[in-house]
Amino acid sequence: MSPTDSDNGSSTPAASDPPRTRLRALLLDPRAHAGLLLAGAALVIFARAGTGPLANFDDAYYAEKARQMLRTGDWLTPRFGGIERLDNPPLFLWLMAVSFAALGVTSFAAMLWSALAGVACVVLTHRLALRLGRGPFEAWAAGVVLLGTGYFLKYANHAMFDVFLTFLFLGVLLAYRRAWEGSAAAWVMVGVFTGLGVLTKSVLGGFPLAVVTLHTLWCGRAWHALRTGAWLAPLAAALVVLPWYCFQLTTHHDAFVREHIVWLLVQRGLGTGPGTAAAPFGYLRELAINYWPWLPFAVAGAWLALRPAFTRPAPTPDATSFPDAATARLLLLWPLVVIGAMSLASEKKLWYVMSAFPALALLSARALATWVKSDAARARVTLGGFALIAATGAVLALTPFGSPPARQPDLQTVAHAARTLVPEPGRIVLVGGGYYSVAHQFIFTSDRALVPGPDDAAQVRAALDAGDWALVPRDGYPGLVAADSLRYPAVLSSGRWMLVHAAPAPQVTLAPTNPFK
Repeated sequence: MSPTDSDNGSSTPAASDPPRTRLRALLLDPRAHAGLLLAGAALVIFARAGTGPLANFDDAYYAEKARQMLRTGDWLTPRFGGIERLDNPPLFLWLMAVSFAALGVTSFAAMLWSALAGVACVVLTHRLALRLGRGPFEAWAAGVVLLGTGYFLKYANHAMFDVFLTFLFLGVLLAYRRAWEGSAAAWVMVGVFTGLGVLTKSVLGGFPLAVVTLHTLWCGRAWHALRTGAWLAPLAAALVVLPWYCFQLTTHHDAFVREHIVWLLVQRGLGTGPGTAAAPFGYLRELAINYWPWLPFAVAGAWLALRPAFTRPAPTPDATSFPDAATARLLLLWPLVVIGAMSLASEKKLWYVMSAFPALALLSARALATWVKSDAARARVTLGGFALIAATGAVLALTPFGSPPARQPDLQTVAHAARTLVPEPGRIVLVGGGYYSVAHQFIFTSDRALVPGPDDAAQVRAALDAGDWALVPRDGYPGLVAADSLRYPAVLSSGRWMLVHAAPAPQVTLAPTNPFK
């Protein structure tokens, strides 16, 4: 039992109890917490789900890949704009393609699985806290802290892999908690969830198995784990992962090695390519900037976990129990492995370590449970927390307050027009640089091919004369058309973008004449 919680169970209020007593019992009941957290998370996360266009990086890129799977019927080889792209594993793309098939190709369908995973992460964080022996209030606080983490909420509304990967991470740890009790089937599930994580985001999906392995060693249970079936976990993970990876190595060997292994894992992962934040403490700096208001609570929770983590647990007659020392070690190892490993990489973006956020929520909850001790205070805090969640969900659902700014609305307008104006399989040439800053969003919205154009304006005009279209920045239009704007008119313009097409050559019709007059 947690030393910070007086009651690790729940009591059912009797009908004869006064209303205030029944309310307090309800506010301290973990079963009520689970249902209310589920409802609150769904309300907050889905309040504005899919209300705007997808962002260029990386949402529209993944969504276009999923649409290509649905369109071509090839679910094994991801494509973007008709070109094979093997940098991403396929699991999340498969799920997105399924939602496109059921709901249509929309922003909501693209981010549906990320939002569902966000709701599940809140519920599973609460569940994991209970399974780790934390009391009802601390488990409730862990779910609320995660739900109240702005960065987590933001990416639960993105069509990206990271929140879904976090859901799978929690699945591994819940299965591990069951495996601790000697269940071989639970070790299989540890491997299955790990394999699904690798199929979601390559080597990042292997982090939970690394956490489980290190935790087992630290707790001195390696031999017990092997006897109860720990060896089944890597075997199950391999059985999940190998079919797709072997197919790619067999079918697209050179391209797969070049894109997935060399570019994604070596150049971006190990730092041989250009990085956005090469500093080894880049993630700590990002957390110091973005993890508010929970940063002080997480730091305090980590401090509180240090002492039990390095205290040898007293022997217990029940080998299946999960002592406080084991919980503290898990909560310290979890963010240390994820953030520490990713700190070695060249690319440092905070969403890459999203799977550490439930651990930070659990550490924050430990500090909160230490400071809020009495049942009466915990009941008041719980009631206030649920009221705040309901109010936040109502504001998000009913008002535009806090809405993010529109993402390149002028480009969206032109892309929607291109979907109607440019016949399939028409090609659009992008004039000027910055191809990848607009291509993903434009291609997904327009459903038309966009290719980088040559630097020479004469070559672009030749492409227009051959039937292509051009996406042109407004300030680049005069240089493109030279003195012949009638020949190359802007069919549509919005903001800084113009859609240009060659006008048809004038047709001259001569009236018949009588040569004998």
